[in-house]
Amino acid sequence: MNLKVDKALIKKYLDGDCDDKELELVRDFLKQENAQQIFDEVWNEQWADKIKADNVVSNSAQNTNWKNKIHQRINQESLNTETVVVPIRTPFIKRIANWQYAAILAVLFIGAGLWVVTNKKTQEQTSIVYVEKHNGNGRRTIITLPDSSTVYLGPDSKLRYAEKFSGNTREIKLEGEAFFEVTKNPKKPFIILTGIITTKVLGTSFKVEAFLSKPVTVSVSTGKVRVDRHTAGKTESIAVLIPGQTVTWNETNHLRTLGNAVVTDISSWKDGRLVFNQVPLSEIAHILERWYDVDISFSDKKTALKLMKVNLTANVPINTLMKILSVSGQFKYNIQGNHITIN
Repeated sequence: MNLKVDKALIKKYLDGDCDDKELELVRDFLKQENAQQIFDEVWNEQWADKIKADNVVSNSAQNTNWKNKIHQRINQESLNTETVVVPIRTPFIKRIANWQYAAILAVLFIGAGLWVVTNKKTQEQTSIVYVEKHNGNGRRTIITLPDSSTVYLGPDSKLRYAEKFSGNTREIKLEGEAFFEVTKNPKKPFIILTGIITTKVLGTSFKVEAFLSKPVTVSVSTGKVRVDRHTAGKTESIAVLIPGQTVTWNETNHLRTLGNAVVTDISSWKDGRLVFNQVPLSEIAHILERWYDVDISFSDKKTALKLMKVNLTANVPINTLMKILSVSGQFKYNIQGNHITIN
């Protein structure tokens, strides 16, 4: 009679109904490494059948009883086998238990490893050193970022960035006005955060004006720039700009204004050239207050509303600039210390 180890024989063995030849066959089978698979299958089938037959409430308790039965049965056979067979092998059920412990330990080690990696990333994130540059009125600075990009930060403006860019983006925060010459890196987009408005580029030059409680204006000198609005977990596209194009977003009334500008007028801002095209004199005065750290007032409201088209160079003394501006605007002025009165 040709005997082979199958599920039926394993079940018969576990029930204690095997004859001598069947016992010898099973004992030899227990010494094989691939015995685990068939015992697992029998184990699961027998456990399920026992639960249905006994109608027990606790599956866990039934499983434990069934495992104990297999432990006792195979351990006993293993002891008998060890008296006959010269090489002493670990009983199959013990190997199963060891594998289970090994699996548990593996999970613990993997979990610990993941914790270490996550904790390391968290520490890296929390240990990022930020640099903040702030210009008061009358002050301008040129800043070189970690990626070699250049920022021309205007008066009354603030820039915040990481000492070293990490992750998939290069993010900075701007409050005020600046001109950017961004080093090209397609793998790491350059993103300027100005409140809920973001300006995203890969490598280009452009100007951003984003003072608190005022509309945000983006003007492109070279390359392509994308301007988005982020609120309530949603992203709204405001504009995609190419050289010579501008966009102004007014958050108060959600108004978008697209416009055009001479490229050289945009880029020359970093050199102190201020170009005004039909701009109220009061707005020009407000800009000069930032650039020269002075106070400007109007004795005549009509003069303040006068529209001006003029190009100014903010690299000259304020008295020289006021002479040029007064000729163009046909008004008189008086300078006393740090205060200028326009009549």
